[in-house]
Amino acid sequence: MSTRIMTSSVASVYFDSYRSYCAIVEGSTEEVDSYVVRHLDATAHPLDFTRPLEEIMRSVGFQELVEMLSPLAGSVRQCVVSTTMENALTHQIPYSNTLTTDELRRLVRLEASVHLPAHDAGQFLATIYPLYGFAANPFMAMSVMLSTTITSVADQISHLLRADLQRLSVAQTAAHDALRYNYPEERGIVALLGLQRGFVDVSIVRSSVLLHTMTLCLESELSEVLHEAAEIGYDEEKQSLERTGLGKLCFDALQDAEEAVQARIETAYFFGADLTKAALDEISAYFADDRATHTEQPTALRRLNPFRRFASRLDERMNSYCARVGHILTPCIGAALPEATAGIILSSHIPSSLTHRKTA
Repeated sequence: MSTRIMTSSVASVYFDSYRSYCAIVEGSTEEVDSYVVRHLDATAHPLDFTRPLEEIMRSVGFQELVEMLSPLAGSVRQCVVSTTMENALTHQIPYSNTLTTDELRRLVRLEASVHLPAHDAGQFLATIYPLYGFAANPFMAMSVMLSTTITSVADQISHLLRADLQRLSVAQTAAHDALRYNYPEERGIVALLGLQRGFVDVSIVRSSVLLHTMTLCLESELSEVLHEAAEIGYDEEKQSLERTGLGKLCFDALQDAEEAVQARIETAYFFGADLTKAALDEISAYFADDRATHTEQPTALRRLNPFRRFASRLDERMNSYCARVGHILTPCIGAALPEATAGIILSSHIPSSLTHRKTA
């Protein structure tokens, strides 16, 4: 591929649970606020961030990542890196505009000391995202902590691409960016549900505003069914998901979210590597059955398409691939877009190339 530099081009690298992805997105020269996908690739193996950095660098997944990114070196000026929520420590913490930086740091370190007692909180990149919910949580924030292992790999990627590391993000915030750009008509209360490797991450948003977040841990049997979906087939998976209660889990989560923000959720968008057709069908069936006994307008359930408003310079085969697995690529594409909710970096442990973001 051509290595000419486009000033608006961004290389987005996403660490999924099952593989790593890279997309190059550039702003269209023909329209304002219009984007084009001009490159997409993936490794066959993931990176295991539970292992020491030295082991990761020697792993098959990292060598595949190097082989995938090396031909792109010098073709972009900026890069972004995102990862699944399972690779981050996230919590809700009290928040107010009146809190000082030191007070916010202490709150984040307190959470870390409770949940990561064996680790030094200073060894994490801590970012907070204020939540602007309604009466139930008007003064809360989502704290996101990424280990030095992840930030070090991100730094390596920026050097490999010879590009400035624009930002580090997680799947939920990147999905919010994808939603805001691709669905400008969604001005009401919307839910984002990411199904990924044993978890369902839920965000409630309204346009560019993040209102509420929660994470649901799946029972081992349910997680295994989603993980082994390709091997067991649609019918068996659908029956297993009904038995293990995926639909009820998502329905109850949105009921709780509606109570938290004191407003009806109009639409729920789903994404993630474990969002199979059987999973979305089972969730939709449960919502239809339960809502049938209520008079209010039901929540619309949709698979999030991160390419909905994008032009493409990919070939026919890759365009077909994107149409099939766009829900998996949502964080990768969303991270390349302008941020809907900009986080505030609280940690001093910042990769050397991450220099543009506001820190506190």
